[in-house]
Amino acid sequence: MMRGKHAGIALIAASCYAISFWASIEFQKHRIFDEKINLKKLEASKTVTMLAFGDINLGRIVGQKILHGDIDFPFRNIKWLTDSADIVFANLECPLSDQHGETQNPKFNLIFTGPPGGALSLSHFGITHVSTANNHAFDYGVKALYETIDNLDSVNIAHVGTSKSDSLLYAPSVFVKKGIRFALFAVTDLMNFAYGWQHNVAVADTAKLFPAIRHVKSSVDMIIVSYHGGDEYAERPTLRTKQFAAECVQQGVQLFLGHHPHVPYGIVRQGASYIVYSLGNFVFVQPQHYWTQHSVAVRIQFEKSDSTARIQSLECIPLNVSMQPSVATDSTTFSGIVHRVQSLSNMTLTFVQSKDPIH
Repeated sequence: MMRGKHAGIALIAASCYAISFWASIEFQKHRIFDEKINLKKLEASKTVTMLAFGDINLGRIVGQKILHGDIDFPFRNIKWLTDSADIVFANLECPLSDQHGETQNPKFNLIFTGPPGGALSLSHFGITHVSTANNHAFDYGVKALYETIDNLDSVNIAHVGTSKSDSLLYAPSVFVKKGIRFALFAVTDLMNFAYGWQHNVAVADTAKLFPAIRHVKSSVDMIIVSYHGGDEYAERPTLRTKQFAAECVQQGVQLFLGHHPHVPYGIVRQGASYIVYSLGNFVFVQPQHYWTQHSVAVRIQFEKSDSTARIQSLECIPLNVSMQPSVATDSTTFSGIVHRVQSLSNMTLTFVQSKDPIH
């Protein structure tokens, strides 16, 4: 009787062990399956980092430094900032042309040009894309504009907003980074000259820009528009700028980057799109106003998972602006920039001091 009882217990124990072993095997199978799914998700998810800066003027004194061989002069104090970026964008607020040693008109200091070597300065810093659509694009005429295009091409910096052919004025820079497809457009709402430039500089005309956006919309993941407009030194973006930005978002633009006021504004989120009304100055000497000497760079993280792309995050890097810009590390300056930009925004922004995020 005892023997039968022990046999029954042994049978039950064996059954429990078998069930436990089977469950363990099934658990391992599911764990491996889940890990494979997670690995596929990880492989499918792609992240691209973009840095966007404001106005760069490589003319005047900066141009003379470059002409005399100091190619890296403008960006010496901030070179490290672009190390981890996949895309580095700025508004190039000057031609890059050979004017026989001249980097500023001797009779009118609002006309200027960077030397051809300025293209190498941009490249050494890590700039990958520039807008050339602005009111200074034609400062030294069409020949200098063509030289600018050639000089940028020589160092493989993509440029948008100007062209040697009017049929290509609204053609975007289309490029792929880590599987994410981008289209970058650039237009200006201002020009310093009345005539002669219309076939070579893209104006902020919705009747021309928006069909170009619609043409590429289905074939890219992210559409970026650089806009040069507004009022210089004004406290807030103009109604015209706000309306243009809103219309761009309605067309499917996910990132709108504003230039020309020379002072920083806020950042507005509309749905999944972000509007940076003004990035202010970057390499520019305008000591007459406090806010022309302090600004922000914006770091944007784009993410694509499966077939969906989005802006994952956006953060601001406060800057001291001059011939040689630097990251703002002084606590008073940093706090002042944070207060200004945040007060003009409709979202809570992240600000970065050196490499540490500050909320």
